[in-house]
Amino acid sequence: MEGYAVVFDKPTVLYEYEGVEYKEIIAKEAFDKADLKDVCLKYNHGDNFGILARTRNGSLQITVDDYGLKFRATLLNTPSANEIYECVKNGLIDKCSFAFRCEEDAYNQETHTRTILKIKRVYDLSVVDIPAYDDTNVEARSYFDGRAKEQVASERAKRVKQLICRTYF
Repeated sequence: MEGYAVVFDKPTVLYEYEGVEYKEIIAKEAFDKADLKDVCLKYNHGDNFGILARTRNGSLQITVDDYGLKFRATLLNTPSANEIYECVKNGLIDKCSFAFRCEEDAYNQETHTRTILKIKRVYDLSVVDIPAYDDTNVEARSYFDGRAKEQVASERAKRVKQLICRTYF
């Protein structure tokens, strides 16, 4: 599975009270010094399905790009992981969330918006039924499709290298 557990600079309404919307934004720089050493991938932040993947063993990779916090997970072949994978593959689950500890934030009284400026630690990424941030996403990828794409790219690079060698040598 892969997707974006966090999308930067996009406000989301966390709740509404007496007609006032209270929003939150994750700043692009929020992850600059965040502890991402031991992050688990879960379903709905819970422990009922166990851990789907984890950075500590390499089954979960996390990268930060200009759009957000991207992840790629290789799931174990367990009944619970297979069930979640099938739900993602069939579009029943298509959003994400994350559990974190905020180090620094700012609040705008006029717009009722909290901006997360610095995250101290990320505890988990989760594929979720009901996300706080609707711009997140997760997709199911086949291990073999990914390997096939890598193999095609590798073979293409070898052919280009051979052509360059033939041209100049």
